[in-house]
Amino acid sequence: MADVDISIEGDLSREAAEDARRRLASLQRYADLPFMGGRLTLRHVQQGRTRWPYVADARVIFDGRHFAAHTAGRTPEEAIEQAEERLRRRLRDLVNADVALRNEPRVIQRALEDLSPDRQHRPEARLKPPEERQIVRRRTYADHPESTYEAIADMLDDDLDFHLFRHVRTGEDVVVYRRDDGRIGLIHPRDSKLADESDEVVVAEPSRYSEPLTLEQARAEMDIVNHRFLCYIDGADGRGRVLYLRHDGDYGLVEPG
Repeated sequence: MADVDISIEGDLSREAAEDARRRLASLQRYADLPFMGGRLTLRHVQQGRTRWPYVADARVIFDGRHFAAHTAGRTPEEAIEQAEERLRRRLRDLVNADVALRNEPRVIQRALEDLSPDRQHRPEARLKPPEERQIVRRRTYADHPESTYEAIADMLDDDLDFHLFRHVRTGEDVVVYRRDDGRIGLIHPRDSKLADESDEVVVAEPSRYSEPLTLEQARAEMDIVNHRFLCYIDGADGRGRVLYLRHDGDYGLVEPG
């Protein structure tokens, strides 16, 4: 059996860790694919007030493909159960659809229906005072140009709220994200040819910014408004960036690969 690595942060019991290991390992029975391991970080968010103080960040690998879940619960067991359920649904989609079809609208739409708000607990961001927020940088997970639906599929597999990528049609840095109405937004530069990408799943949206920004300008707006995320073109190199509010209250900065 492939190894499942469990990391515990905070005052969580050994029993909670073993329950997490057992649940991730049990996912093997839902997919007739080689299970190559997994990892789960379970932590207790003790600072600030939140309805779901226990957070689980899980990732499993089946046949070289990564699937992630970021969930929360009132108890450690609930957070782990939420993560297991979300990973199980993603594996079900993989089994029920040929891998070549994972980017098709009907497959994406079914996956989005499984992500309705009443079926998931997302970790809540803890708001630090703006002056205390650090910026944590990382590269986008997209390592090659993608179509809109390829990017959406990758976003769902990684259980992310947004995904920065270079669009295969135009070479522009753009972002897909989960809208509150259950559809997917595609944020693109103004006057982009990608304005015609809207369909029953995707809503193409021009950027709110007509000019490039500096990181300092983007941060100043986030400090005031507390957006979930802010995507912009950096004035220094003309590439896209996403500044977002992390669950720990700091800022994350996603930069192009």
